[in-house]
Amino acid sequence: MWSGLSPSVSLVHPVIRPTGNVNLFAVTGNYRFHIDSLRESPFGVYLIGGGGWYYRHTSIDRHFFVPPLTVCQPVFNWWGFACDSDGFVESRTIASHGSSAGGVNAGVGFTIMIGHQGWKFFVESRYNYAWSNFVPTTLVPVSFGFRFN
Repeated sequence: MWSGLSPSVSLVHPVIRPTGNVNLFAVTGNYRFHIDSLRESPFGVYLIGGGGWYYRHTSIDRHFFVPPLTVCQPVFNWWGFACDSDGFVESRTIASHGSSAGGVNAGVGFTIMIGHQGWKFFVESRYNYAWSNFVPTTLVPVSFGFRFN
């Protein structure tokens, strides 16, 4: 899975705010329990769940300066900032940061049979949770597409 996440948090100063991007990559193995047809209809349902590896990569697109004596907050760890021993943000810019972690996912999906050849249109939603450093990664994507089974 790949998902481009939107960094919408004002990090340092409400006016002088860095822009950047956050990408989440995941490789998971999942079990799917499915009911292909509900009461002889073309509609089906399934539950899916499993676990795997999640990698979150953050990059800051422009340089900025942290005002002196800016107090550290947990959200700064998301962006890869470092804190000094006194509890203040170090006044240096970090361009990118990556974090790998194990995680789990679980969700539900719905299918619609297309003809009698085994093709189905599906819509599913999964809750993903990864034990990332400092800030856990949580995501609920909605996926749709075609499947053959």
